[in-house]
Amino acid sequence: MNVQGNTVGSIIEKISLSRTHYHILIIAALGFLFDSFDTYIVSYAMPLIRQEWQINPVINGMLASAGTWGMFLGAMLWGPISDRYGRKIGFIGTILGFGLITGLTALSQSPFEFGLFRFFTGMCIGGAIPVTTALVSEYAAARYRGRFVSMLTLLWPFGLLLAAFASLHLVTEHGWRILFILGTIPALLAIVAGFKLPESPRWLATQGRASDARRVLIKLGAKEEDVSNLADEKLAEKVPIGVLLTPMYRKRFLLTAGYYFFGYFGYYGFAMWIPTILATVYGLSLAKTFTFGLIGAAGAILARATAFYTVEKFGRKQLFYVGYGLGGVAALLFGLLKDPAYAMVGVFVIFYLCEQGGAGTVVYTAELYPSKVRATATAWSTGAGRISSATSPILFGYLMANHMYYGVFIAMALFMWIAVALVFFLGVETKGKSLEDVGAA
Repeated sequence: MNVQGNTVGSIIEKISLSRTHYHILIIAALGFLFDSFDTYIVSYAMPLIRQEWQINPVINGMLASAGTWGMFLGAMLWGPISDRYGRKIGFIGTILGFGLITGLTALSQSPFEFGLFRFFTGMCIGGAIPVTTALVSEYAAARYRGRFVSMLTLLWPFGLLLAAFASLHLVTEHGWRILFILGTIPALLAIVAGFKLPESPRWLATQGRASDARRVLIKLGAKEEDVSNLADEKLAEKVPIGVLLTPMYRKRFLLTAGYYFFGYFGYYGFAMWIPTILATVYGLSLAKTFTFGLIGAAGAILARATAFYTVEKFGRKQLFYVGYGLGGVAALLFGLLKDPAYAMVGVFVIFYLCEQGGAGTVVYTAELYPSKVRATATAWSTGAGRISSATSPILFGYLMANHMYYGVFIAMALFMWIAVALVFFLGVETKGKSLEDVGAA
């Protein structure tokens, strides 16, 4: 084994951002955008679905969370697939899958069929974000990595915005199925990715494919003299299924799975229920409910833009403190609002704060694990969040059905504050550090 040459990691640290970096970023960010759109169209479709099929609040919550249960299973499957067969395979498979199955959802004729299609859609969506995050984090030097990955999260609220915009202008005239027809567009992105997206050089190196890694590094902007002396790297060993529970990773997995579980429970239960809350508690029309969705999307976009600026200036941990810490306070205040005008402000504030916490989960997680388990760790941590975001709409539905409205916001605050506590006590700051420096090479 040649230990004298440059490693993939050391070469990446020398490379400035190139056109190839931006091509990768655009493709990956569009994946986030479409993932977000597909996730949120369910919440905007539910008021009409509830009327069409005459379902109660608990069934409403179960249908809203069906896709999320699929996301949990998908995260469990697609992470190991990506670690074994490559980030590119994982990205294309997840994007193509959820695009095609979303289109089939428009054909649903019963709550059972709808829930089944959403479950299988979720299996693909569940792998898309962690696989994409793991992929993108492996291309950029430490000085760019935080904003490179946070740019992905900036596109997430635009998916929410598009879902709200499409609902406002199309659903009232064409019905809820039009949203799922539009959800087939991501399948085209998978085709583009097949031609334009290079494989991760870090992953290639762990597979003993040094020549392929060299080609990608040159495409990224590396110098010939650096890659010609590329060191042979230790081949990735077959990773046992319980590797994240071993002493080497246990503490970090408790941290990442924990903040995904508790943060998502608090925020995404609210995000899935807010259209129905506005329609039932505040008596707003369908059109006004969708308008509130646009306001929430505006808050989310501003939040991700704020995170893009602060992530390299103040670090990763502050995103949790500001996002979920203050978000819990905002939730308790929102539950006391009676005037729809104040509720409009409340929706904006909650989305603005909590989306910063969401940005933190995406940027921070991929930086804490080495390449051989990065996709698996990111996907399984996200999977913990999928469990909570699947159960929280059902719990919130139970609270709503039993006239315990304020309990929704107490639960939001408590769960988000637990996520903050985990970051405070178990988290290590990764701002400005290479993956080698934080033990995640």
